[in-house]
Amino acid sequence: MSKVEVKIFQSKLIAKALDPEEAQALFDDFRAYKSTGVLPDTFGRDAPYDHTTNRKYLELQHIHIMRGGKKFPLYTVQFYRTSGYVLVYCPGFYNPNWYLLISIVKHWNWKQPEVVKGTDRDEFLMDKLEKMAEAFRKSK
Repeated sequence: MSKVEVKIFQSKLIAKALDPEEAQALFDDFRAYKSTGVLPDTFGRDAPYDHTTNRKYLELQHIHIMRGGKKFPLYTVQFYRTSGYVLVYCPGFYNPNWYLLISIVKHWNWKQPEVVKGTDRDEFLMDKLEKMAEAFRKSK
């Protein structure tokens, strides 16, 4: 597979959520993943948010991530690599290899369906993330 030129942008939410070293490791892993297709051992399932038409249009995506030095087992297929946290991101509209890393949020747990606040099923939170994605896609 050939290498693709990838440019990464970060939101203020990412800057607040991670210390500089953790942020740099995340950016490096994300850039390598998107430019080569090679899956880092800290990344899992990568999927679109398609619960609403707006999220499909904005190409809002999430990828499961391991934090705190933890890693997914190498033998686990990407689809089955799930975790409690996801990195929410979107590609640029004009430059699909430019990405905005929007936020790290708690992934909604189907085993606790009543716990929605602060997860990626929280409509208020997701609306905020959609607005950030929309602003990025209009400019990139």
